[in-house]
Parts: sequence; C-alpha cells; structure tokens
Amino acid sequence: MGSTLFTTERLWLRVMEPCDNEAVRGYFRRAWTFGEDWLPIPPADFFTLQGQRRRLAAEAEARRERHSLRLFLVRRDDPFERICGDIWFDCIDQVICRVALIEFRMEERSCGKGYMGEALPVAMALAGAELGIDRFEALIAPQHTAACRLVARCGFTPLSTIVCWRQLGQGWVEHQVYATVATQTTSTAHTQNR
Repeated sequence: MGSTLFTTERLWLRVMEPCDNEAVRGYFRRAWTFGEDWLPIPPADFFTLQGQRRRLAAEAEARRERHSLRLFLVRRDDPFERICGDIWFDCIDQVICRVALIEFRMEERSCGKGYMGEALPVAMALAGAELGIDRFEALIAPQHTAACRLVARCGFTPLSTIVCWRQLGQGWVEHQVYATVATQTTSTAHTQNR
C-alpha cells in the first residue's frame, strides 16, 4: 500500500496512488465520522471508490508538478497497516515566496497519542524540500484547542490581522491564520531518511 517517503519512530509517512483508493476511502470514513464538526463538507462522491480514485490520480499529478503533497500516516505497530492520519500541503505561488497551506487530521483511535506532533515537523521538512516551500500556513478554528497547541509546538505563530471563514460540518466558522517560515535545517532533514 502506497510508497513510504519517511519513517519516524512510530509512523510511516506515505503517498498513495489511485490503486490505494479502498484504503484511503476507509480512512476518510473513519476520520470524518470522528471529526466531522471540524472538517470541510466533502463533495458528493468523496466516500466512493471512484471518487477517491479520481482524487488520488489528481493528487499524483499535482505531486509530480510540485503543486501539492499529501502524506498519509500509518502506525508501524498496526499489523493491518491502516491509515490513521493525513497531512496535506497545497502550494500557493506568490511573487516573493512559495507558500503552502497545511491541512491535517487524524482518526479517533490514534488521537491524543502524539502521532501528529511526531509527523508534522518531519512532513514539513519533506514538503519544504520536495515543493520548494518558503512559508507554511495553517487555518485553525480558535475553538479547536488541540490543533492550536499542535501548530504552536511546531513553531507557527498566529497572524493577528488575518482571519478567514470556512464552511465546516458545524457551519461557517472563523479561522485564525497561523504561519511559520521553512528553515534550511528542516528542509534537508528528510534526505537522511530516504
């Protein structure tokens, strides 16, 4: 299933291909059931095998073109190698720098165990090198305190003058924009693990 780009102490960080659509659909069903209040409303075909196959094909193309990167987290102690989380980097080319918006989520059985805190810095280093990122941004609802703490631990700071609204499962929710600069040391860290 998928190809492993990086290994941490407890996780494999993998990219998935269209043939992995069944595993990805299963993961997204578990993740949305657990966190639907905090997640965007998915398109109508999101939970279908064909819909996931199309999305994974589009993501593979965007990855080849260096526009985005989605990494799926797989616990190394899971004998079934089920996906337990994902981190998505979507690039926004700007005149002065290259910015990536980050989205991340976990399924319920893996929450609160530090997996995302372990994976996010590594994933940022990998995305920084693979996509040529200068700055990372994350849109976080202030009420989502766990996500606010996570990005703060990873060096993000809130941009006090910038807020935005996103439609989530609970309706339109104000989000704070958090940002951090990609560092040279994190950008090169992944090459030692490949």
